[in-house]
Amino acid sequence: MAFTARLLEILQMGETIAGVLDLPEKALPEPGQYLPAQKLEGEPEVLAHPLFRVVSAAGQPTLGPIPRHWAPGDRVCCLPPQGKGFTLADSARRVGLLALDGDPIRLLPLVQPALDQNAAVALFFQSRPYPDTLDVISPSVEISPLNSLQENLDWPDFLAVEVDRENLENLRALLGEGFLQFDGQVLVKTRMPCRGIGACDVCAVKTRHGWRQACTDGPVFPLKELLHVAE
Repeated sequence: MAFTARLLEILQMGETIAGVLDLPEKALPEPGQYLPAQKLEGEPEVLAHPLFRVVSAAGQPTLGPIPRHWAPGDRVCCLPPQGKGFTLADSARRVGLLALDGDPIRLLPLVQPALDQNAAVALFFQSRPYPDTLDVISPSVEISPLNSLQENLDWPDFLAVEVDRENLENLRALLGEGFLQFDGQVLVKTRMPCRGIGACDVCAVKTRHGWRQACTDGPVFPLKELLHVAE
């Protein structure tokens, strides 16, 4: 069942344009899930990068990245949320968020659930987030450079990561070859033009158990499935 929504507002979040759509709650993706969508007016289009749930300063459910040519008032057709999202264990008390490529906007929806279960939350960055992204992050979240995670790999009991598929080797190098004491999940950012059919292989990700499709088996994968992958 498809949903039709109207684009109410456009927001700039770092390098990403996000939008507020008047979708019903059941049509909103969970953190890490994605929403295939297309604008109804104009030429037919297929978004190579689907919409993810992000957050805004007003706390509205916000989706991104949206194309630059979309404008408030546009009507958008969305399929139901697809893919596997993040699963934050109730027992997690030290939650790390790590964005290796760009702003951590796809990780930010995890902040409030973590705070709600009295977890300490730290955001680790390779490049400091843009000011408009920092504006939507709770002051309860510690913002730390990447090396502070490397020096304290025993701190988190859960690590959520956002990384481009092309840079998975950087993640493996960062976390090293040893056994990790914490659980973690990785949102692999890649093109997913087939909208969850899983037939085009454009989004294939190499895991410890062979090749998997980000659009159907992910885009969130267990961290330990992506580390120590035989080449």
